[in-house]
Amino acid sequence: MDRQQSGDESDMARIKQNMSQPKNIRKLGKQTREVSKKTKKTILKAALTVFAREGFSKAKLRDIADLAGTTHGLIRHHFGTKDDLWKAMVDYGLQLQEDNLRKIATLTKSEDPVELFREFITSYISTMAKHPELSSILLHDNSKNSPHLNYTIEREKRLYAFIEPFFKNAQACGYFKGFDHLSFNVYVRALVETPIATMDLSNQQLKHDIRSEKGIAMHTERVLKFLFHKET
Repeated sequence: MDRQQSGDESDMARIKQNMSQPKNIRKLGKQTREVSKKTKKTILKAALTVFAREGFSKAKLRDIADLAGTTHGLIRHHFGTKDDLWKAMVDYGLQLQEDNLRKIATLTKSEDPVELFREFITSYISTMAKHPELSSILLHDNSKNSPHLNYTIEREKRLYAFIEPFFKNAQACGYFKGFDHLSFNVYVRALVETPIATMDLSNQQLKHDIRSEKGIAMHTERVLKFLFHKET
């Protein structure tokens, strides 16, 4: 069994273990707000796994329901169509990144804009390593012009708008010359996400698991070293 298959099975086991049996809950009547929120999150995590593995066109709601331990009908109740679920999943992934960055911006004690932006990049790498499905979905469904690509671009604008002033503050300290914040995002995405999205290839060439604790630390160190150097 290859690493990707093993990872898929681990995701399936974890999702099923941590959920709250929505099939039985539904039989008892309307879900409480807390249970409904938990069910939706479980469905979104399952959707990440299935859409990343199969791509949008081949993914089936019934497979997502099976992985989430819920029903096809309950997915439709919470999200509507498969397309609506895909959009909700993209929202979930991007919101996860934004929430992590907002937390860093709020809690960091450093007033150094470069150090703060380094923490942003470190958080980004950690999020992608923990959720490699996010990168896989981009490769599957956003590699050519489509309504899904347009949706992703529009939805990312909110995340980029939050990052932009922090990028400019770091840039004012002498970094990232020749980039605006959008072109920087294009190249940093390739630098951060490509080795993770192609982890089987990366692992063979690097001779270690890029998603292991050691692998993430090494990937982070190399990305930061590449990005944070001043041109002379």
